[in-house]
Amino acid sequence: MYEAKRILVTGATGMLGSHLVELLLKQKASVRIVVHEREIPPELRNKQLDLIHGDLTDKEVAKKAVKGMNHVFHLAAFTGGLGRTSLHPASTLTPNLAMDGNVLDAAKDENVERFMYASCACIYPNSSKDLSEEDAWKGDPPQVHASYSWSKRMGELQAISYNKEYGLKMAIVRPSNSYGPRDNLDAQASHVIGALILKAINKMDPFVIWGDGTPVREFIYAEDAAKGMLLAMEKYCVADPINLASGEYVTIKDLARKIIKICSYNPKISFDKDKPSGQVRRVLTSKKASEKIRFKAETSLDEGLKKTIEWYIQNRSN
Repeated sequence: MYEAKRILVTGATGMLGSHLVELLLKQKASVRIVVHEREIPPELRNKQLDLIHGDLTDKEVAKKAVKGMNHVFHLAAFTGGLGRTSLHPASTLTPNLAMDGNVLDAAKDENVERFMYASCACIYPNSSKDLSEEDAWKGDPPQVHASYSWSKRMGELQAISYNKEYGLKMAIVRPSNSYGPRDNLDAQASHVIGALILKAINKMDPFVIWGDGTPVREFIYAEDAAKGMLLAMEKYCVADPINLASGEYVTIKDLARKIIKICSYNPKISFDKDKPSGQVRRVLTSKKASEKIRFKAETSLDEGLKKTIEWYIQNRSN
């Protein structure tokens, strides 16, 4: 499907986006990426890519990026872990809304064949049950990361609206908490797995976990999520959100223990209950993805953590 297609990937310098770019190149697509604040990952630097430099909150940059493209995978977002979104709600929400609108409008004007919007599992409300796609709007998302969650909810609504009004063929995916090589090496901006790995490879003792460690999270390896995005664009471009889930979940404290064990040391574990714990439980169902796009995650959490930790150790000095 992607051979000889001209494809834009926004957010390509990030973890998920960079894996998606590699998969597209393997399928002989012609890939354009947008470079803003993050550097191009070393794994992509020698690849044949069309580079656009700029900020997608600028409408003219968005138009330039989308010009001449057949497909658009829109993954770019102002994000980060709880540490960033809780402290910088305005500079998370506002630029995401502007960027999503600019890229969608440019895609509509360019008459792109297909568009994929990358949403997030964080849009779901607190729930003790596994979350299926129709649960998303049954309550507000947790307040601690409300700015990012609402930006993604509104992004989904924008995407669906462009499909309804302009006929833009649209795939919408909600990956579980993603992790893997090329995640953010900045402890202040990283998500939970990255933050825990950085503490472990630096041999922090005591090993401090935010909150009480009891929240339950499902995690999906970045390359698996990227494969799910390709399948969604190919098989389910109907403006109907779909979960990309692994089916494997764990408490944050047990996740920390797994990471500590792989890093081969034995610190005292402590909990900083003055810091937010986040959503009590966030586990997604995968039935719809299995039925509609035949998606199944391939990488176990233990295997994915080992690969991710190896990458962090190799790259932290850079």
